[in-house]
Amino acid sequence: MRRKTKRALRLSAQHAGAALQMLIEEGKVAAGDVARALKNRERMMKDLRARLAELESVSRPVVRRLASAGRKAARRVAPRARKAITRAQRVARQAQGRYMAAVRSLSEDARARIREIRAKSGVDAAIKAALKASREK
Repeated sequence: MRRKTKRALRLSAQHAGAALQMLIEEGKVAAGDVARALKNRERMMKDLRARLAELESVSRPVVRRLASAGRKAARRVAPRARKAITRAQRVARQAQGRYMAAVRSLSEDARARIREIRAKSGVDAAIKAALKASREK
C-alpha cells in the first residue's frame, strides 16, 4: 500500500519533467502510464471547459434579467424626504444624549444609583446627580 506524504513536493515544471524521465528510465513508471495520465488530464480539462461554457450560456439571460430588474427598481424608487421629528422628540433625544454623556464615566454601582434616580425623578434630576457624582470622583 502506498504511503501518503505529509508534504507536497514543490517542484518546478523542469524538475518534475526530469524526475519523471528518470523514473521512466529506471523502470519504476511505465511510459504508457504517463501518456495515459496526460491523456486523461486533457480529457478532463476539455470536459470541464465544456461544462463551464454551458453554465455560462445558461446563466447569461438570467443575469441580464436580474441586472435589468435591479436598474429598473432603482429608478422606480423615488427618494423620500425624511419626516421631521417633533419638538418633543428632539428634546427627549437631546436629554438622552446628555444623560448618556453624564453616566459614561461612572462606575457600575454609581450608574445603578443614577438609574434609580432617573426612574423616580426623571432625566434632568438623573443628569444633575450624575454630574455631581462624576465631580466627586
